[in-house]
Amino acid sequence: MTKWEYKAEHLAAVQIDNQLNFLGKEGWELVHVTHHPKAEFPYFCILKRPISRF
Repeated sequence: MTKWEYKAEHLAAVQIDNQLNFLGKEGWELVHVTHHPKAEFPYFCILKRPISRF
């Protein structure tokens, strides 16, 4: 059975592409995002990746 670790990130619009691409290269997969337009960092992202060490 695959075990997962999770990460939550608050991102600004100007950094979202670069940051998500960087996290993707580290094995993170975006599983959910919410947008709060009035927040300083309006994108709240949840990511997951398999745990390689059991």
